[in-house]
Amino acid sequence: MLATPESAVSDGIFIASNESVYGPGEKAQAAIVQSASRVERYPEDGTRRLAGAIGARFSLDPDKICCGFGSDDLLARLARAYLSPGDELVHPRHGYPKIANYAHANDAVPVGAGDSYFTPDIDAILNSVTERTRIVMLANPDNPAGTYVGDSEIRRLHAGLPSDVLLVLDSAYAEYVAAEDYEDPARLVDESSNVVMTRTFSKVFGLAGLRIGWLFGPHHIVDSLTRIGITFPISVTALAACEAALEDRIHFEHVVRENGRVRESFVGRLGTLGIQTIPSQTNFVLVRFADDQEALSAQTFLEEHGVFARRLAAGGFSRCIRFTMGTEAEMNTCVGVLDAWVKDRG
Repeated sequence: MLATPESAVSDGIFIASNESVYGPGEKAQAAIVQSASRVERYPEDGTRRLAGAIGARFSLDPDKICCGFGSDDLLARLARAYLSPGDELVHPRHGYPKIANYAHANDAVPVGAGDSYFTPDIDAILNSVTERTRIVMLANPDNPAGTYVGDSEIRRLHAGLPSDVLLVLDSAYAEYVAAEDYEDPARLVDESSNVVMTRTFSKVFGLAGLRIGWLFGPHHIVDSLTRIGITFPISVTALAACEAALEDRIHFEHVVRENGRVRESFVGRLGTLGIQTIPSQTNFVLVRFADDQEALSAQTFLEEHGVFARRLAAGGFSRCIRFTMGTEAEMNTCVGVLDAWVKDRG
């Protein structure tokens, strides 16, 4: 039975912001509670400790890790450090929408390169690079489309860039990727002097409310970003939660496995309804409708029945709605509402 509009506020399904529906594991939850007795103090060694824990978990040099309050903080710091007025930041036109803002905030010029069916086009990016380009930034996998670029294309992009152009790979959804041709960006970072990757605890680790991200890059870049960051960027609670989450392999594997299973089921069932989806390697699925009005109609119907996904009303996404993967029961309800919407339209 479908929910009524009156019950939507209290009983709604909120799948708009790409959080992990599974939340943090029990170990991280316990660490959060236990940290309450220490919050009167700054974590003097917080960034060093977290970098060490990240390095141990992912086999990375902790001296090449910089931590901040979410990936956005680190991406903004990169722009602040490497962009001057009039410089250019090249990015995929239908990529992560905030990238252009990093350029605007520093009086630089965002340059949107064309893409291919919401997937970054490497040739278009390279053709957009000029003598004024200082940064090329893309999310891989991307948001809001969920598409990805394989390792050979990322390496071709890097090889085609001048050595003084910084390649920034936002890898917030890397843990979800199952594609065999996706390479951990850390390998390219280790082999280069002008590549960085950013990661986050907001997605697969279920700690979005604590706002913790990290960057892996060459020593000189990490040093610059550390110097321009705020004092004590990692709270006592965030540090405790992240350290525990990194150790909890069982919860991590459960989240990745369940997300993939629910996502594939959701995509398959929408296909039987004749609803088009963009192939995703993330914890969300972008649904593409026939036109803007059909997308608006679907959004309205969903919200009337208590399902709140993200309609992207600008540019090439105006006919799309992005659905974060919820629980299996939530996504079943979502499919049921969309089934009713299809039948309602005849």
